[in-house]
Amino acid sequence: MQAPTNELSGTESPPAQQAGGGAVAAFEEAYLRYAPRLHKIAMKRYGVGSTDAEVLVQDVFTTYFQHAADVEKLEPYLIGAICNASKNHLRRSTSSKALFCGEHPCPATPDDALLNEVERKRLLSQMLARVGGRCRELLRRFYVNGEGTEALAADLQLTRGTVKVNLFKCRQRALEAYRAIMGRP
Repeated sequence: MQAPTNELSGTESPPAQQAGGGAVAAFEEAYLRYAPRLHKIAMKRYGVGSTDAEVLVQDVFTTYFQHAADVEKLEPYLIGAICNASKNHLRRSTSSKALFCGEHPCPATPDDALLNEVERKRLLSQMLARVGGRCRELLRRFYVNGEGTEALAADLQLTRGTVKVNLFKCRQRALEAYRAIMGRP
């Protein structure tokens, strides 16, 4: 997304590195000149709240202060930095809102379907732990990866019939493991 032309009107170089207080004054001048514009970009273009936008502007200038010697054109650098910071902020806040929301019902609140899915996966993990590594790998490749019996036979250097027999035996082992876990004969 390109910035509007009024935000990228100049491409002046960063303040020259001067000894002592001169460098600090140059950074202060850059801050006073660009901070309001960066704050406005974060708020208007990305919808970041005022308080968060101010924190982002501070972070951008902190980064600039640390890497000023590498910056060739100050204004595009700062505008790009605030855009990236705003996008990352929105990404993080969207993720946290999904987990810690104030809505009722909250999308992150476990419902019966989620709890059933977790229980099913836990049971499947326990079951596969009991069938042995060779069967676990064969079942994973066939059911999860979707590899066919011909591909498995070629890779394992077996006949297609042997792969089918091994799959059958592995399913039998899995069924026995399931029955043992569930306490069924």
